[in-house]
Amino acid sequence: MKTEVMERLRGARDFHALTGALLSLCEPFGPLHALKLVHNRGAGRVVCFIEMESPKQQPALVRALGAKVIDGAACLDVPVDEDFGAADEVTPTLPASLAVPRAPLDNASRAMR
Repeated sequence: MKTEVMERLRGARDFHALTGALLSLCEPFGPLHALKLVHNRGAGRVVCFIEMESPKQQPALVRALGAKVIDGAACLDVPVDEDFGAADEVTPTLPASLAVPRAPLDNASRAMR
């Protein structure tokens, strides 16, 4: 990966910021077909797989970013801080309006427990 690309991406604090930075880098090459981000917390890295909508633009993007090619996708290995995405971590909760009501247990059900 080119140094200027790494510096721009490494400053991202979360997935939203990293996605925005990637999209702005890819914009001159046309629309994207797919963008996949895989966060390896243990290694402190996010691997980014980028596929252009036009396969003809893919080589130009790879050269511009200094990316590797894996299965036809431009691949960037971005080092991130250990607190990357910490604000993204939330415990999912089901709204009360969608919660499934629990029926009271009858004596037969209690005996099975």
